[in-house]
Amino acid sequence: MIGNELVSGETADANAFFMAGALTEKGFRVARVLMVGDREEDIREALLGARERAATVIVSGGLGPTSDDLTTAAAAAAFGERLVLREEIREQIRARFAKGGLEMPRSNEKQAVFPAGAEIIPNPVGTAPGFCLRSGGTSFFFLPGVPRELRHLFRESVLPRLESERKGSLHYRSRVLKVFGFTESAIADRLRGLNPELFSAELSYLPRYPENHVKVVSRGADAGAVEENLAKVEKIIMEKLEGRVFAVDRETLEEVVGRLLKERQATLAVAESCTGGLVAHRLTNVPGSSDYFERGLVVYSNRAKTDLLGVPEDLIARLGAVSGPVAEKMAEGVRLLSRSTLGLGITGIAGPGGGSADKPVGTVFIALAGPDGTAARGYRFWGDRDQVKGITAQTALDWVRRYFLRNGIAGFKK
Repeated sequence: MIGNELVSGETADANAFFMAGALTEKGFRVARVLMVGDREEDIREALLGARERAATVIVSGGLGPTSDDLTTAAAAAAFGERLVLREEIREQIRARFAKGGLEMPRSNEKQAVFPAGAEIIPNPVGTAPGFCLRSGGTSFFFLPGVPRELRHLFRESVLPRLESERKGSLHYRSRVLKVFGFTESAIADRLRGLNPELFSAELSYLPRYPENHVKVVSRGADAGAVEENLAKVEKIIMEKLEGRVFAVDRETLEEVVGRLLKERQATLAVAESCTGGLVAHRLTNVPGSSDYFERGLVVYSNRAKTDLLGVPEDLIARLGAVSGPVAEKMAEGVRLLSRSTLGLGITGIAGPGGGSADKPVGTVFIALAGPDGTAARGYRFWGDRDQVKGITAQTALDWVRRYFLRNGIAGFKK
């Protein structure tokens, strides 16, 4: 990945993230991602080093018309190629400008200059074509750094070619198991006895606060065996993590909660204080959530808790707004008000101020009310304001998920 804007931190690199994900999904092993600035010597050194480590190298950036676009010249110097002007490419660039009623600036001629041995990769969505070179048994693909252009050329030209040239028939399957409620180290401890190599598989741990993801990858020559091995490892992990896996692959917790509510023909209403509507926001991000999400109330003040939900003033005065009994009354109040199957109540101290010795910042109470009763629990979360709000919302949503897995409120009281 080439560009001063990348190494200086001015621009976040999205191209490596996109390409590495797409390659991994197709079963390719991405060995290294390297970032260098717009300095010809550094680019040349990076290309020569990459040639020693990989069968294929994909290069992004530095193909533009300005003086700091040095990738083409660096590639020619690194591989002993002379630079040549490709007349047909220059005319294509000129025609692209003319189509927009513009005259091609002279600086854009630079984008029609390539190493003599380069194979051109046409760019129908921009002025900078990509190109391919082979050196020392390694294939180099040079792509423009503009994300829209790179993604098009990568999807339409590079990835299909890599797949067609792949030696042998390698099947690849992966599964991402999303875990909440166990730390990364706790997950590793529970999976300590699992030997994925016995299933031609490998595991990786991916922290995604407040979640932790376990990725399982299985490869092999037989598609059926790959799928079977993946299923076996997934089953073992599910058993060892005892219900803490809440979703698989791209599914989110709010989607899982929505599906469970819909399958049970149940509805949910939420009364939030410290999360400020974050739970309702996540639930309503799911298309079709109107089928099961009845309403959400942000009852931030004590008066709102009393006026809208019927939380007794003396209860708040005696125990404080951040307490288990108040969370219970909030859950019961919003359930009664909305006539929903379940009511969720959340109250806490997100910080950075507002805490005390008895109730420090991060103190949160969550309650869930249903036709079979009400349960509440207190938590002490760590982190800044956003982190406390985020993990509180995640925990509250997980309560709804576990309500159905534990066969109701009684499961929370065991």
